[in-house]
Amino acid sequence: MRLKRRPDDGFNMSFLDVMACGLGAIILIFILVDFHAYLPEPTDETNKLQQELNAAARQREQLQKSIDELNDKIAMESSTQQDSRSSQADTSSTQSKLLQQISTELAVVADLENQLAALARLPVPDANVQLSGSGQQSYITGLKVEGREIGILLDKSASMMGDNLLEILRFMALPDNQKITQRKWQRTRRTAQWLLARAPQNAKVTVVAFSEDAVMLGIRAASSPQVADSMNAIVRDIGKLVPNGGTNLQIGIQKLREVHPNVTDVYIITDGLPTLGDGLGARCRGLLTTRKTISSQCRQELLIETVKRAGQGLRVNVILLPLEGDPYASAMYWSWTQVTGGTFLAPAGEWP
Repeated sequence: MRLKRRPDDGFNMSFLDVMACGLGAIILIFILVDFHAYLPEPTDETNKLQQELNAAARQREQLQKSIDELNDKIAMESSTQQDSRSSQADTSSTQSKLLQQISTELAVVADLENQLAALARLPVPDANVQLSGSGQQSYITGLKVEGREIGILLDKSASMMGDNLLEILRFMALPDNQKITQRKWQRTRRTAQWLLARAPQNAKVTVVAFSEDAVMLGIRAASSPQVADSMNAIVRDIGKLVPNGGTNLQIGIQKLREVHPNVTDVYIITDGLPTLGDGLGARCRGLLTTRKTISSQCRQELLIETVKRAGQGLRVNVILLPLEGDPYASAMYWSWTQVTGGTFLAPAGEWP
């Protein structure tokens, strides 16, 4: 069947053409119209928000900077702590080594002390008197007991009980059985025994104890089989002495000269300058008669007068057990011993 053709209506534009024209018109409008001219201007609220955003950004930067600094500090402290731990470890190691060295040295010292004590207990071949205690042989004193005619002057004054005036005054009030137990007097007795133990076997030895008076002790030893007995008799008499009174060195030397006229080597055991004697000037004599004390200047003058009266031909040796408040004793006794060719000794507190 053959289709019939519609008749032309006089309008030939299709729907697509219409749509294309409309789209082109819209595009043309977008091209020609300036939309920026119609955008709204920023308001106060927008500005405020922008400022807050900027402030937040700055605060974030500051916070980030603070966090970075804190991290750096933590890292530094961690490194410091690590170095400190390493240093402490090194210190502990060093301390351990030092303690080990000290322990070793103490062990060596203890062994040496035991050896010295063992040596001290051995009998001395040329000793006249056997000494008690340990360590007598372990000191290098420079003092040698020598000579064929020996005299020992032992100070038995009250000052030989103490190291200062207060101790001496307190000890003077004690009974005799307590006076002889005082530490300094016991040391004085040991010093005398030390000299006796080292006197030559063939020497004549005389011991005189002096204070305000003087007394000869024991029997004067001579070169004979009875030397040891004589020495022991002297030691027994020393044990009976009781310290008391002042110090008169003149009377001690005078007594020694009387009982042992040929004496050549004198050993004096004392603790200071003399306090009694003859030959002082009027000023010092007046001081001694009106008071029971004597000045340091007068004591020096008294020693000088004592040296003059001692005479020539003596080699003087002095063992000084120092007394507080007598500063010139060491220098003056040293000068005396040097002039006579003797020895001056101010020993340590543990000697002999």
